[in-house]
Amino acid sequence: MTDSHQHAALIIEGSSSYNSLQGFNNEVARVLRSTGLDVIFLDFDNPKNFSDRLKQALNDYPNHIDLALSFSGYGVEVGATSDNGNLWQRLRIPFLSWMLDHPCYYLSRHNTPVPAVLRMYPNHDFLDFHRNYVRSTYRTSFMRFGAMTHGRQPFRRELAKGEAPLIILPKSGNDPTKIEKSWKNLPLIMQQMIHDAIDHYWGETQRSGNVVNSVIAAADKAGVELRNDVTLLTFFVTQLDDYMRRRKADLLVRELLTLPVTIYGQGFEYMDVSHARARLLTPLNYTDLIDKYFEATAIISMNPNIDDECHDRPYAAFGSGALPISDINPWWATKFPSLLPYSYDFRSRSITAAIENVLTHPDTAARVAWESSQSCCAERTFDMMIHDVLNLAAMHRYFTFNFEPPQNYYTKCGD
Repeated sequence: MTDSHQHAALIIEGSSSYNSLQGFNNEVARVLRSTGLDVIFLDFDNPKNFSDRLKQALNDYPNHIDLALSFSGYGVEVGATSDNGNLWQRLRIPFLSWMLDHPCYYLSRHNTPVPAVLRMYPNHDFLDFHRNYVRSTYRTSFMRFGAMTHGRQPFRRELAKGEAPLIILPKSGNDPTKIEKSWKNLPLIMQQMIHDAIDHYWGETQRSGNVVNSVIAAADKAGVELRNDVTLLTFFVTQLDDYMRRRKADLLVRELLTLPVTIYGQGFEYMDVSHARARLLTPLNYTDLIDKYFEATAIISMNPNIDDECHDRPYAAFGSGALPISDINPWWATKFPSLLPYSYDFRSRSITAAIENVLTHPDTAARVAWESSQSCCAERTFDMMIHDVLNLAAMHRYFTFNFEPPQNYYTKCGD
């Protein structure tokens, strides 16, 4: 703090399945409070609550609201955009939002023309798409996650003799044939481009990273130029990205049904689960799921279509001391080579082999989990990430609201 006044941060709440967004926000709030900031939650889905609490915050902390934070772009568009910018611009509050989904989804949230808004991407795949195709002139940054301890201490798993390891997958079903059926309403050339893009992704890539190159390859084959047509490009990327995630999840769950794991999810009616060896349980809300993470020996995850980071779930596993079982991408293979025996892909490495490695040698799996957890927590935790966010917010505030270049500054710099 630079003065005697108490400072505060705003956190924008929004709705999500199983309160996962609220869980992230609570974790952010925990760390912010540990730095001495007061935290005010604003409910994006309740305009009156949002307005009343914001007015109260402005009254209680005049000129001492250091930043506003959100996930997935909630709140970036609040207030009518005008020559003076939106609400955050007018209030002179730097607004930072983690964009957890590919920019092709809710594209407007990725190019809001307001200097006060800064978008933070958790992987370079999304950031690269923003730079190459969205091309917003306003500030963006890379902000990777860290081990999510939720204020607890990770602990080493020690199974009693004969005790079966608890291996969990939090994942609901999402029938990929539904999106296939929707394509039948499209013009034939668009249908062909989508199917060619699927063939390219499934046959000519590692099946881990983003789908953009496959979309462009299919468009080039059809003679359609998409590199400078962000509207049409994002339509096709949305279709393929959504479909490949559904298809991968479908393959993953079908194989896991034959194994002694616990799946917390719903929406599996389209599958035959009558002879499943796995336990199928209803989804847990985020708080209960975190409790389960601290009980589990291993936590199964599936990445979005990225090559340069992983899903947030392995970070929760690291933070609890559990073994993260993830699909492999180049970043994962380089970053965590000791975890490759417990990893899978959608080519030759099966999830069955990864699970059997845990079941056959649980003590070894527990040791690898603990060593990985200790290493990840030492390198970067969620708490460290929030401290980086605060530093980024300070820079963002300075250059957005306080920096006044001297006369001819830009001309001189260019000389």
